[in-house]
Amino acid sequence: MNETVYIDGDLFFDSLKNSIASAKDFIHLETYIFEQDQMGLTILTLLANAVQRGVRVQLLLDGLGSASWTFTDASLWREKGIELKFFHALPWQKHPSSIWKLLTLKKITLGFFKLNRRNHRKICLIDDNLVFVSSMNISDRHLPSIRGDLAWRDVGVRIQNIRNTNINNYFSDAADTWNFSQQHYGQRWRKISKLKKYEYKSLLQHITHAKNKIWITNPYFVPDFRLTRAICKSARNGVDVKILLPNRSDIFGLKFATESFYHALLAFKVEIYEFRPTMLHAKILIVDDWVSVGSFNLDFRSIFYNLETSAVLSDVKNVEIIKRQFAEDLLTSTKIELQSWNERSWIHRGLEKFFLLFQGWL
Repeated sequence: MNETVYIDGDLFFDSLKNSIASAKDFIHLETYIFEQDQMGLTILTLLANAVQRGVRVQLLLDGLGSASWTFTDASLWREKGIELKFFHALPWQKHPSSIWKLLTLKKITLGFFKLNRRNHRKICLIDDNLVFVSSMNISDRHLPSIRGDLAWRDVGVRIQNIRNTNINNYFSDAADTWNFSQQHYGQRWRKISKLKKYEYKSLLQHITHAKNKIWITNPYFVPDFRLTRAICKSARNGVDVKILLPNRSDIFGLKFATESFYHALLAFKVEIYEFRPTMLHAKILIVDDWVSVGSFNLDFRSIFYNLETSAVLSDVKNVEIIKRQFAEDLLTSTKIELQSWNERSWIHRGLEKFFLLFQGWL
């Protein structure tokens, strides 16, 4: 297996674009947000060119994440041969003649149910032996070449010759999500819920069994009680626990919800750092020598609702790259101290409690 880690968004997308351009049989791309900006249009053109070469191309966009897309936008690229679907599509992403069918109590109720159940995965499968997994959406915001110093801090991994490994059954997961992109509810969602519970149990076990270090990088950190307790317990037992969070968030109110956990974590000697140079969007979990990167946030939505994916790194060199980058990120971050944190205003404390009430929707 050949594994490459990318810290730089330009390098990641250059590799992705080159791989799409050389695909021979099959491309399956899933993303939460697909912006129709410079990067997005470049990817779409490459996908359309691949179709012209005889490659089957599947593009699965999340309806809510890619809410700016309309049925007309999708039709333009479908006409070029791209098989394009929306996961839990919004009304304006469906054929106009079908919108009237949504105006029933059952359809409206089901719509609200599906609204909070999203496909948050960022993954691209090419032919039968190449996978890209990342925390990066299809957007210019991740590219230093376009956004300069304001480009979001992210991470991605390219894995080749994956078919002989047990990392993840990416291809069967992709086929399942593609075939049932409109029907992940009811019985099917109960099956997914069981999988989500298994994934969460595995996460808690990794945290609980840590011996030396737990280093977390996450932009949307609103853990539930069990995860918070596991992190605090590990820190109390002498494990080096460091959490790297963004200094600012792109989601209104979420930072206050995250900050509501600071006091408890700091009281148990968990070290909290806020990344200052730009928006932190990477999702990385380091437990001793086990490293996972992908789309998982440590919040209510990712843990219990959203479809997510991750890659566990197997190359020792890549594990060291991620650890070294974490240490470098701390140098440009501000460490939160318990004493100064306890001096925040009562208004700030009130906002923390208020926005925590919306943890399932932020």
